[in-house]
Amino acid sequence: MNYTGIILFGLGLLGILMHNLLKMDEINRKYDGNFNMSKYWSVERFSIIISICVVFIATIVRSEIKQLEYAGKWLGVGYVAIGYMAQSLFVTLMGRAKAITTGNAQKPAAPKDEEIQNQ
Repeated sequence: MNYTGIILFGLGLLGILMHNLLKMDEINRKYDGNFNMSKYWSVERFSIIISICVVFIATIVRSEIKQLEYAGKWLGVGYVAIGYMAQSLFVTLMGRAKAITTGNAQKPAAPKDEEIQNQ
C-alpha cells in the first residue's frame, strides 16, 4: 500500500489513542470505575501533545529516512507503534534525565497515574 502523510499521521494518532485508552482502562479497573478524566487529562496533556509532535515529525521526515523504504507494507504498523510508544518513551527518558541531573536516581521523577487519581 502506498501510504500518504495523512494516513500515516492518522495511524500514529490511533497509536496514541490506544496507549491512553489502555492506561485509562487500567486506572479505571484499579479504582472500581471511579476514573476521573479531568485529572487524567491535567496530568497527561503535555505528554500527549509531545507524542503528537513525535508522530508529526516522523511523518515529515519519512522521506529522508531511506530505511523506511524497506518497511513497505509494514510502514502503517510502524506508525501505530510510533504513536503508541512515543508517550511512554518520552516520559521514561525525561524521568531518568531528571533523576540524573538532580542526583536522585532511585526516586521516581513523576507521580504515577494511580497516585494522581487518589488526590
